[in-house]
This record gives sequence, C-alpha cells and structure tokens, in this order.
Amino acid sequence: MRLFAEPPTTEAIGYRIIEIPNNLIEVKKRNPNSTFISYAPIGSLARGKELVSTGNGKTIPCASCHGTELSGSTIAPAIIGNFASYTVRQLHGFKGKSRKGSQTIMMQGVVNDLTDEDIVDISAYLTSLPVN
Repeated sequence: MRLFAEPPTTEAIGYRIIEIPNNLIEVKKRNPNSTFISYAPIGSLARGKELVSTGNGKTIPCASCHGTELSGSTIAPAIIGNFASYTVRQLHGFKGKSRKGSQTIMMQGVVNDLTDEDIVDISAYLTSLPVN
C-alpha cells in the first residue's frame, strides 16, 4: 500500500500510476467501502480512451469482447471497477505469458503490440470509469 511520506515530498510520477487511500484509518480497518485516488500521467486518460475505444491500430477495441459498457460479456469479464495497478499487472501478465487461464491465449494476441506506456494509459482510463 502506498502512503504519503511524512513530511510530504514530491517527485515526478513518470509513467506510473500511484494509488493512495483517501482515508488510511478506514483502509487499515478493512472497511469494504474504502476509497482510493489514482494519480496517473498527464494525458493518459485521453490516450487510454483512444486505445480502449478504437485500438488505435495496435489492438482491437476492448468492447469487442468485454461488452459495450466494458462490464463483461459471455466471453470476457468486466474490465471496469478494478484498481489500475491490478489491470496493469494483468495486462503485463498476458503480454509476458506469465498469466494462465482459459482466456490467456486470446488476450496474448490483443496485448502483443502494446507498450508499457499503452498499458498504463489503458489502466488509468479504465479505473476512471464509473461502475454501473
């Protein structure tokens, strides 16, 4: 879990997503309604939206398998409502072939041409979407 440093310090975010709890005490109590804020690189939401929506020549639109609302379909799970760090790990797992499961082979082709920056952009955009 990432926390603010005491005393507060700053550094460039680079091409990372940092997730910090809004209320540390509630998170430590394991309150299931705890919320987090995700800090993402400037412009990543717009770039991620483009990749998710159109594939931008590197992949296919996510809705092709995950449904028009990205909340899942008969062939693929929901991809909204997750922490960005979770999505980053899953996409890297597919790309690096370390992730296993019945849909792994389908996803490996989907992520094959994505860069690390693309994965951060997609993850930032997906975590910004409201869950219906």
